[in-house]
Amino acid sequence: MSNAREAPITEKGHVVTTYSLRILCVGNFGRKSAFRCFYNIDHKLANGFIRNGHNVVCFSDRDHAREATVFGSQKLGKKKMAEKLLEIAKNYKPHLVLFGHCDLFGDELYLRMKELLPDVRLATFCVDAVFRTKTMESFARRAAHCDAAFITTADKAQLAKLGIPLDKLHFMPNPVDPSVETARVFDRPLDEFEWDGQFLGTGIGKREEQLNFISSELPNDYRFRSGGRAFGSDRIEGMDFLECLTDAPVSPNLPLDDTDPSLMPYLYSSDRIAQLLGQGVTTLVPKAAGLSDLYGEGVVEYASREELVECMARLKTDDEMRRKIGQVGQQIARDITGVEEVARYIVSQTLSPHEMKRQWFAGN
Repeated sequence: MSNAREAPITEKGHVVTTYSLRILCVGNFGRKSAFRCFYNIDHKLANGFIRNGHNVVCFSDRDHAREATVFGSQKLGKKKMAEKLLEIAKNYKPHLVLFGHCDLFGDELYLRMKELLPDVRLATFCVDAVFRTKTMESFARRAAHCDAAFITTADKAQLAKLGIPLDKLHFMPNPVDPSVETARVFDRPLDEFEWDGQFLGTGIGKREEQLNFISSELPNDYRFRSGGRAFGSDRIEGMDFLECLTDAPVSPNLPLDDTDPSLMPYLYSSDRIAQLLGQGVTTLVPKAAGLSDLYGEGVVEYASREELVECMARLKTDDEMRRKIGQVGQQIARDITGVEEVARYIVSQTLSPHEMKRQWFAGN
């Protein structure tokens, strides 16, 4: 990287080389939806790169494809969109191009990118679960052209099925961004909340079955609500979503199916885990996913639906414990999985994979 400025710094007792880079982030930046998902991982990672001293250009592939034709069609506009991306790359000459969930590009785009910029490094990330076959096939196709690939699952047995060389495949936790998740729910006593606990998310899989069990087994005086498309409720977006997360001090991070261990891969969670912990919500997680290996005492693990209900009821009667766990959870999430740390890791593993080996977890 001859055009990068190199400066050694000391971090946590180790000498780490950092670079001022030009980074081109390609992903879903949501202009069409008026940035209703400004808290998604694409936006967060761009923030992290900038705070680490890099220059960042964001390219919203789906928006560019729709805008490339009068019909507003991604399919019809994807060729022009790819040409526009290459034009930007030619002008910007990025050191690193990071692709999010980009499924509109064919192999040719990556080949032409490398022909245009022989020294460029390419990376991609995926935040979906490994049991989503179509998404994993798209991720593997992108990864085949990239120097590094990052995924929010650390289950080696399941990752081995993707066909991506393990030396280029890295676990990436869902990043927390303190400029996005700004609340401190643990600062508020229980009597200030409208609800004692809640779950915001879709009702797909066996989610509604889990929610029905929770509602029926909690004490009669426990105020619990579900929303965010579960049971036909409205989708909650934008700042309204982040604010709704703070309406209750406790939330379970429910898997799609709590009866099938294969659907709870090691360390996997949707980005809900970062949103809850980032807002200071005391979060309960299924033990099968092993998330305490990452978040330690900042989460409450449960092994069954019955234990989940018991934990939720106990947290209502012991508000001091609830507040302590919520505060620890936010601190751990910010320290260990903060977006600057995650962004730094992506750069390090893509440009100099042997330079800094960051470990978020032990085992598996």
